Amino acid sequence: MDKWQTLMQEFQTALGTFLDSETIQRLQADELGLPHYQAILRQIFHHARENPQIQALATVYFRGAQRDMVKGFYAHASSEIGHDQLALDDLAMTGQAVDGIPSEYPLPATTALIAFAFYQIQNHNPVGYLGYLLFLEFTPTAIGGELLKKLAAMGIPDAATSFLKDHTTIDVHHNKLMERYVEELVVTDADLSAVTYAIHTTGRLYAAMLDDAVSLADAEYKPAVNHAEQVRAA
Repeated sequence: MDKWQTLMQEFQTALGTFLDSETIQRLQADELGLPHYQAILRQIFHHARENPQIQALATVYFRGAQRDMVKGFYAHASSEIGHDQLALDDLAMTGQAVDGIPSEYPLPATTALIAFAFYQIQNHNPVGYLGYLLFLEFTPTAIGGELLKKLAAMGIPDAATSFLKDHTTIDVHHNKLMERYVEELVVTDADLSAVTYAIHTTGRLYAAMLDDAVSLADAEYKPAVNHAEQVRAA
């Protein structure tokens, strides 16, 4: 079995764990409503805002032949810019005010998901970042269509699902890029192990982010204001 097939099997396992998570199970059981979707979109905004810069950061640590991927990584990262705005636009379409959201702190699980990508790149193995990216790119194309059907059944307006719809379609192209990244960057057993670890960790942390958001909606807790972001936005 080649390294790509190995990683695809690992992804399927990680996806299965994600699908068994509390939030996805509640969605399947029709136990979620608009407030839960709104809370999830808030956290998706905070997460998506960081992703282009995280991908660009990874290239700082590329050496030797790895540098051949720098241009492609930058182009990929650039294509992710503005996806956070899609989440905000969707939230606005649900009738929620969004002006203050960029100044909020993310929930703890969202911060953990973001922080893991930085840790993987800076403190472990930058090639392992591919596992983080792979989970994020392949999950929407694998289950996005079904999620959109569930959101429609919940009564979520079609105009408020642009983030998910965009990733269900555009990530098909990104999936093809992932195969090239793996071919060029995953060259040792240590690389393969790091990517595998990141796939599973990202799946668990993304599920935790959704669970944290849903718990917030259940509790109707008001997020704390991130004054540093508020000042920068002024």
